Amino acid sequence: MSRRFGVGLLVACVTAVVAPAVLVLVVTGYFHRDMIDSIYKNVDDISDATEMPTTVTSFQSSPEVVSTLGGSGEGLNCSLPGLANMFFDDIKSEGGQRALVLQRFRQACVFHDLCYRHGLATYGYNQNDCDRILQNAALRLCYVWNPIDKKARCQTESKMVLAGVSLGGADAYRAWDRSTYFEFEPDPSRSSRFLVSRVVDHPFKAVDRDKYKDDPDQVILTFDNVRSNLTVTCVTCKDAPVLTPTSDRYDLSAELRSVGLKRIPEGLLKAGSPDLSATNAVWLPPRRRHAAPHLLVDSAGKNHLIWMTRNNPGDTVSCIVLADAAKLLTHTLPERDRCSEEAGSRLSMVEVDMHATSPLPMEIPARSSKDNVFATAISVKSKRNLGFCSRSASRTIDEKAGNDDKAECIELNDVKVFDGAGLGAFQNFAIVRPGQLVLFARNVAVAATPASAWTRFSQNIWGVKYSPSGAMLVIDVAAPSSEKGPLMPKIRKTVRFNIEDRFDPMMPITRRRDDLRFLSLETTDKEVGVRVIDFAKEDPAVGDVRLEMNGSKASLHRSWASRPVLVLETREAHPKTKLVFSRGAIAANPHASVDNDSDIVEPPNRPFNRTKPQTESLALETLIFERDAAPSSSGKPFVKTSAASCMVKYTFRRHEEFPCYRKFDAQRPMRASPAARMQASQLLVGRFAGRDGYGIAFPEFCASGPPIILRQNGDGSLGPEESSTGDAGTFTREVTCRPLDSNEYVSGPIKSAPDMTISAADWPYEP
Repeated sequence: MSRRFGVGLLVACVTAVVAPAVLVLVVTGYFHRDMIDSIYKNVDDISDATEMPTTVTSFQSSPEVVSTLGGSGEGLNCSLPGLANMFFDDIKSEGGQRALVLQRFRQACVFHDLCYRHGLATYGYNQNDCDRILQNAALRLCYVWNPIDKKARCQTESKMVLAGVSLGGADAYRAWDRSTYFEFEPDPSRSSRFLVSRVVDHPFKAVDRDKYKDDPDQVILTFDNVRSNLTVTCVTCKDAPVLTPTSDRYDLSAELRSVGLKRIPEGLLKAGSPDLSATNAVWLPPRRRHAAPHLLVDSAGKNHLIWMTRNNPGDTVSCIVLADAAKLLTHTLPERDRCSEEAGSRLSMVEVDMHATSPLPMEIPARSSKDNVFATAISVKSKRNLGFCSRSASRTIDEKAGNDDKAECIELNDVKVFDGAGLGAFQNFAIVRPGQLVLFARNVAVAATPASAWTRFSQNIWGVKYSPSGAMLVIDVAAPSSEKGPLMPKIRKTVRFNIEDRFDPMMPITRRRDDLRFLSLETTDKEVGVRVIDFAKEDPAVGDVRLEMNGSKASLHRSWASRPVLVLETREAHPKTKLVFSRGAIAANPHASVDNDSDIVEPPNRPFNRTKPQTESLALETLIFERDAAPSSSGKPFVKTSAASCMVKYTFRRHEEFPCYRKFDAQRPMRASPAARMQASQLLVGRFAGRDGYGIAFPEFCASGPPIILRQNGDGSLGPEESSTGDAGTFTREVTCRPLDSNEYVSGPIKSAPDMTISAADWPYEP
């Protein structure tokens, strides 16, 4: 009797647990569309149904940077559970292949992954911004994939994707405690403010070598974009005037003559003698959402800064602006408010319809240096094949020619959009080299309809978590046959591969056109590994890259992947390939708490020294590995050449309303602080550390301070160029570094001992 009772009790318990879950699944299965439509009744819609969503875009931060490995080594894919396939309609490509939700919405998911990991630190995006961008991208993808008579369901499916990430993505979104800087957004329309830096050759060192003889070969330009009102500051330039005081508008300095000025503009005459280090307005055409500038170094070594700005989200018209550092630091005020030659700007401007959301600049070496930069894009305008679109980025529009304000597109006939593979070309970073475009086309469809019933059933239930199959397209681009003709693309090589997208993004190891070696990061629970894939091989496979330190293998802790890794190729007689790692962590004092209730705002009738001084610290570390860049060195280990473990200490007068005058509070991680911003800062490498000095820089976004620059010492260690900056009593930053040469230490998490001392003499406090 007791045994029957026990069995009955067990059955009752299991039923009590399982039945509600089954009921929820049944109810959800029948009514989930109506529920989602009710919850998200009014979401964004689009005015056209043919434009692809914005594609992630790679940016070059300095002349020697080949690529940047972002994403924290965690792959790029749809992290929706496999069961999500049950709630979406099963659609098929023209070839009869089935496109499951994790594959057909993958482009939107790639952007969303990067937005969650890097969006806050880079563009100020909160979780809602990332989720709404995902919904819009999913809607566009659905429109492209579905025939006209089935597009009514696209709104609901995009809302379902939005609901999935909104309900289950809170833990994945990274606030100031984990977000790091990585550029990926070509159209930051939701950003109210972002800062970005570029390393460029010194604009005037070749013009006046005596005047700038003590300046470094390269400088750091920091652009501050506040709702597309743009300024630029050379944060490593000396206070050298670019114009001596004069009332004669024809008394031009060597700097002004070098940018082509015939007389001194009125604005510069009134400014007196502006310094090279001064903050200048960058007069780009208004009423547009300007992204960060692309840096393109052409075959002659000239540094171009190029903006490719969408006019509005309803079309694909772009304003393309070409500039260089010399013009940006002298005079950019136009005569008229237009994106054309009629603006009378010192910058080159042209407004064209690129038929795509994310155009990229490309150098065509065979062209004249006056017209060797083209705007290029991949488009689905033809609705059947991928198309390659191009237009000169500087040639004035010929109103009589007809359609000269539109890019000309040539179909890539070997790549079908609707056969399950072509659409994937939009899902990864496009790699642009001089006269070459490299695309990764991961398959959107996963299996043909004749697959076994069990295979179809299991894929519908569990999905295909990683999208393994795809192709690399190597597209060579030739100069146009006529002055105004389009570029001529040709698919030189198609490489089929079977590599899971947990290795995305895969980025090049070199800028050489004939080298198809790509790198990626892979993190496990404890460490991060560098992987290499040679797409020149018939069957590309993932291989390990060995890192060595002190004569033995260096195993790096996974924290070294939290910040993007730079891949460099030096420009010298015997070039080197460098891998630059960095990591940071706020050094919290376990015995101190953040007090938000006292001295929050200083009353205006009290002296400033009655605001309580506070301090917070940050551990900041970097590792540099290198080997010869020659292809013959492939397979050889990268050896550690430089490293540093630094402590950055901020001291400031407390004022909770301002991010740079408050401590980081782990209970409120969306509120920034000086240490939090530096932990997430951009990483720069170049020759900006003193005379011909190679250095690493972390831009400072608080109190308009100079960047932290670590210069290489003779023994391989790195040390700060300036150990202390700021004004005592208001805001200061101190940097101290020590060698980092322990294999055991780099294989473990970052450690720090915060310095919480405050000098009473420098920081008097009157309670």
